[in-house]
Amino acid sequence: MQTSSSSSILLNLDIFDTESIHVLPNSNLSITFRFLRPGDQSEVKILCRDWFPIEYPDKWYDDIVYDKKYFALAVCDVCTQQIIGLIVANILPIENCNREDQQILNRIFSLTASACYILILGVVKEYRRQGLANLLLENLLNTLYRHETCKAVYLHVLHSNKQAIQFYQSNLFQYRTHLPYYYLIKGEHLDAYCFVRYLNGGYPPFTLTDFATNAWSYLTQIKPCRLLNTIRYFLTDKFLFTDYYKRTSTYRQISRIV
Repeated sequence: MQTSSSSSILLNLDIFDTESIHVLPNSNLSITFRFLRPGDQSEVKILCRDWFPIEYPDKWYDDIVYDKKYFALAVCDVCTQQIIGLIVANILPIENCNREDQQILNRIFSLTASACYILILGVVKEYRRQGLANLLLENLLNTLYRHETCKAVYLHVLHSNKQAIQFYQSNLFQYRTHLPYYYLIKGEHLDAYCFVRYLNGGYPPFTLTDFATNAWSYLTQIKPCRLLNTIRYFLTDKFLFTDYYKRTSTYRQISRIV
């Protein structure tokens, strides 16, 4: 779980039309979007207890309602006016993210570049498989595209939550990091994965894992000559070049190739 920070970046939420009613295709469900407001805390608390195995403190529910640094968008059933889905996120400068999350962007980006962290995204069980989670995520992404210094949106997910992992992968999120013993749930330490979607020109750091992944991709595409060339340039750069500038220049070229 990402800790809150006073250095969060405020988003312009005036662009949203929270009065319109939308009818979902292939469904009789009419929905409307709105941001959380005072009085929602109890309802959101019940939802989060149903959706997630983590217990959030009462102050956290007050924060996401009152603090404008949070993008806290709810989708409601027009007939019942009840919240049936919710996404909460906030933007932080990379330098203010948790230490384990500061490596999601390539080093070429300054620490003043920002990333958006999704704290929660959930839909009431009876309303799932109607595209509500996609709509909530789409609204967040549309906001982030207008915030050009935000280079990535990321989240943590329990390693065993296959349904959530498949959802984020289908929405172009990439697996970046395995976080052992990240969650403490009912006295048991459980692993988490970090998933990232890059935007506004952002991209991940280049690692040996990326090299291996790309090598496998080249092999499956039957391009052994290109792969061997990449390896040759990589080894030449690492072991034969003694000039620092030349080494750095060649490494960057190989990063682009791979």
